[in-house]
Amino acid sequence: MIRYILAALLFAISAATAATAQTSVRFGYQSTAPIATFIAARGTGAFEKEGLNLQIENGSEGAVLLQMLAVGQVDLIGSGIPALMQVDSLGAKLKAVATFEYTFTDDDGYSAEAVYLISPKDRNIKSLADLKGRRLAVSGFSAAWYLALRSEVKTAGIGPRDVTFVVVPFPQMAGALLNKEVDAAVITSTEYVRTSQRVPVEVLMSGTQINRMKLDMTQVIIGRDDWMQKNEESVVKFIKALYRARQFMQKDIADTGGKTLREMIRTQTKFDDFLSDNYFKYRAGYVGRELKFTNPLDIPKSTVNRYHEMMTEGGLISGKIPVDDANIVDLRYLKRALKELDVPWDPAKSDR
Repeated sequence: MIRYILAALLFAISAATAATAQTSVRFGYQSTAPIATFIAARGTGAFEKEGLNLQIENGSEGAVLLQMLAVGQVDLIGSGIPALMQVDSLGAKLKAVATFEYTFTDDDGYSAEAVYLISPKDRNIKSLADLKGRRLAVSGFSAAWYLALRSEVKTAGIGPRDVTFVVVPFPQMAGALLNKEVDAAVITSTEYVRTSQRVPVEVLMSGTQINRMKLDMTQVIIGRDDWMQKNEESVVKFIKALYRARQFMQKDIADTGGKTLREMIRTQTKFDDFLSDNYFKYRAGYVGRELKFTNPLDIPKSTVNRYHEMMTEGGLISGKIPVDDANIVDLRYLKRALKELDVPWDPAKSDR
């Protein structure tokens, strides 16, 4: 009898261990540019619930994360489409599989902009043409807004070399502006609000205006094509965790005005109350509104095509390998994740 009890106990322990066994995934994350969906996923334990043990590797900017991914130091990263195009044109064989964060301004005026191009009013910069001979802060030379501005300044009648682009981490941009180390900056929406409380500022463009897009993506989830094909289950689970996080966000916003989400933002980012509230306003509180334009976590083909057009015209793709939508986006993992979650895919919201 004791033998049977012990056997049953061992079986129960074994089953429990198997149920809680987790697959490790190394994720490259730019902590200086936090993403609300990731904050919510960590705060709700979404990755653990999908059976993933996330090992987070921080990178200073998108280019660094892409290098880490290409050499196999990490498995998945969050980064921008333009930088992905550049490295893939050189043979990196990376794919984007889902959107990490959207940015847009609604027809009703609701702003979910991640960044703004601003300048203190005392610099007398009121248009892109006024940037000639000035110093402009950008978060990195692989950042989407830097790449877009290289093309945009040409339309203003000046060349990229007429502007001195200076790499400044997002948290240091406000100080660089106030100390006159730079004359303008592509700054996060939260730091824009903080800066505007200290000095009058001129808002030259929003992020989507810089990129000329109705619906843009600050970051997408990217992985090595070979690794993802061998680890499809892990990629699908990762995307499911992101979707569940966004479900939580949408419900929390509707039910409590985002009370729990706001607290997660404060806890994980260490922002003060003012910065946390503005981060929520611009970077987190929009969740659900984007579904008017797109399927959940979809990567709009029109957005990718716009980046491809912009970078091709600007001579910013140096390699010979095609990097259009068909070659850098793979939605099979997203579509499988949504199917397993019983989330319908609306063809009317897809431009594919």
